[in-house]
Amino acid sequence: MSARRTEPPEPGTCTLVRILGESVRPGETRTLDLQVARLYTRTRVEIPVVVHRAPEDGPVLMVLAGVHGDEVNGIDSTRRLLTDLAERPLERGTLVAIPILNVFGFLAMQRELPDGRDLNRFFPGAPNGSLASRLAHALVTEVLPAVDVVIDLHSGADQRYNHPHVRFTEGDEGSWEIAQVFDPPLVLRAPIREKSIRSHLNHLGKRYILFEGGKARSLDEDAVREAHRGITRVMEHLGLWNGPSDHTRGTSLLTSSKWVRAPMAGLFHPVMENGSKVDKGMVLGLVSDPYGESVRQVRAPFGGHIICVNTSPVVNQGDALFHLGLP
Repeated sequence: MSARRTEPPEPGTCTLVRILGESVRPGETRTLDLQVARLYTRTRVEIPVVVHRAPEDGPVLMVLAGVHGDEVNGIDSTRRLLTDLAERPLERGTLVAIPILNVFGFLAMQRELPDGRDLNRFFPGAPNGSLASRLAHALVTEVLPAVDVVIDLHSGADQRYNHPHVRFTEGDEGSWEIAQVFDPPLVLRAPIREKSIRSHLNHLGKRYILFEGGKARSLDEDAVREAHRGITRVMEHLGLWNGPSDHTRGTSLLTSSKWVRAPMAGLFHPVMENGSKVDKGMVLGLVSDPYGESVRQVRAPFGGHIICVNTSPVVNQGDALFHLGLP
């Protein structure tokens, strides 16, 4: 493991923050390299972990992006945050930023690791398991113990465009508080997926929210800006920065979600915009036969908000078209 650092001030009386086996002193900024494996060319794959420590003690916030290698919106939101820190240093606490966790997938611009595994299904991992399991284990053992709050940035999978929203775990009041401070347009109370990073952190009692916005392999300015705004608000709430710098808009809570699926195969024509509030029976879109013989309407089976739209122009019967969040 290597480290790049700025020159630190003289040590104060604050307690040390240890990440990747290294101590980060008050007022210090370091970039530590998490090393998990080598490529078959024998090249080391290093995952930069940027740590900004304020002169004064406070909460430790981690901003995580690139768990899925092709979800670039969160990577750009994290980049903007790190750029901000050059002109707006932390006043208390610590920020841990990992712009790209799944470097392997990022290099190939694919969601999974080279072995086809989804990293977010292998937590807490194991030191001698698959590549996904080893990477999860390294994060769990070498970074997460120092962290109090986690903001995990994601986008929709291939051909699924997510309207900006935050997900948190039902019954986790601490995470619900962070979600409200983040102040996205919508907040979804979502069930836990086993072996996910959210499942692991919930078990540890750490506060965690997951932001969704945009789609894979695409930079969406609205999603990037929404994530950056929310992170800034959370940092101010935790006292890392003075604030607030932005007014509270208010968010709508969604208690569950369901997919509306294609009634037939054909060409897909969305009618309602992503993020729209819809009532039961409203026409969401159309699926048409390529030969002009039939057109089927896709109607909302219940009222709610659209939080994701399939962007594929051609769909098969049963394909997920609209993800509706229920109030």
